[in-house]
Amino acid sequence: MYKAISLLTILAASTVMADQTVTLNDGRQVILNDNFTWQYVAQTSPDKAESLTSDKPQLAAIPLIDKKIGSMVKLDSNHPIMQLSDSGVDVLLGAPSYVGSKLIIPTSITNQSLNSVILIEIEIEVSGIDKKVFTKKSVKIWQSIKRMPDTYLRPQQMEQGKDIELEVVKQDQYLISANITSLINR
Repeated sequence: MYKAISLLTILAASTVMADQTVTLNDGRQVILNDNFTWQYVAQTSPDKAESLTSDKPQLAAIPLIDKKIGSMVKLDSNHPIMQLSDSGVDVLLGAPSYVGSKLIIPTSITNQSLNSVILIEIEIEVSGIDKKVFTKKSVKIWQSIKRMPDTYLRPQQMEQGKDIELEVVKQDQYLISANITSLINR
């Protein structure tokens, strides 16, 4: 009798501690694990559902976001080109100008994170209207001096960054793509 009660108690406890599947208001299903974690159940079509032989549900993948941003720019425009953001740091690429044989793009930086910034490096690509690449360059627009904290970009601080100078053929319009490739905090 004692063994039967013990066996029933173990069976009841195992069903209580099992993972549960819950359907959300928008129709997605979530698995609630007994260790207080959760995960989405992958949505499958009926013909794919038959081919799955595993008892475990498939996890839905989160798509990667391409952080590279591009925009068409006119030289006579006084509007900023674009704003790049990464980890609470915003970089504004200002209105471009053409001096000599160089395209010059001013930059300004705002640190809205909780850490001081010691290095910001961006990769910039300049193309023509036909999308033929003129130049692609990696530029450090902010770099502090080693072991000199007063040169760090502090939290809630705005500063002018280094101007980006690119040697390209003069045109009325350019397609400019940029992204932050390196951001080092202290």
